Amino acid sequence: MRDDIVIIGGGLAGSEAAWQAANRGAKVTLYEMRPKEMTKAHKTGGLAELVCSNSLGSADPLNAPGILKEEMRRLGSLIIASAEQARVPAGSALAVDRDQFSLKITQALESHPNVRILHEEISEIPTDCLCIIATGPLTSDKLSAAICAVTQSQHLYFFDAISPIIDAESINMDIVFAASRYDVAEASGGATLSASLSRTATTLPDAAPLPNHSGFKVMTTKRTARATVTA
Repeated sequence: MRDDIVIIGGGLAGSEAAWQAANRGAKVTLYEMRPKEMTKAHKTGGLAELVCSNSLGSADPLNAPGILKEEMRRLGSLIIASAEQARVPAGSALAVDRDQFSLKITQALESHPNVRILHEEISEIPTDCLCIIATGPLTSDKLSAAICAVTQSQHLYFFDAISPIIDAESINMDIVFAASRYDVAEASGGATLSASLSRTATTLPDAAPLPNHSGFKVMTTKRTARATVTA
């Protein structure tokens, strides 16, 4: 048996698992196939790269997401510490600068004496060690097949929502207004832009996706449209 813990996947869960195990004295080998093998959503080889919303959800300790963040903070979470260092205005939500967030997590794990990072694709689940699989919805086809074989499952499921990313300079500020998502006064002055619509489903007028996210469209099925805005 190997004497290290093998973690497959350098996303949020894999990075946090590596940090927690390493800080408790375990030797950790963290496998991340990027940048050698890229996915259709990722743009870099950095750990914990966010490919959807830059918001980690509410930081309000009076609701479930906020309580979870506080519990993680008290346990020395790398994800929460990095998020707070890379935080950007988002009202009561904990939102981050994507690049800085990934960079801080990558640097912390690369410099940890108990963590070894290997940028290699894993196609089979190792059986000679304690192994954590944390590859998420962008798992490679080969590893997905291996997981299906081990779990005796025909299909694996993951449910999520896409957060469109648009350039702030492309927004017609005459037809939008700043407002809190939950009608709560925000110390940041409000980081959510809303647009009142007259149709039940439409595209936010003239909004231009950022170059790295050209596949996204800003759509809504409500009378108010919201999108992640990058200044």
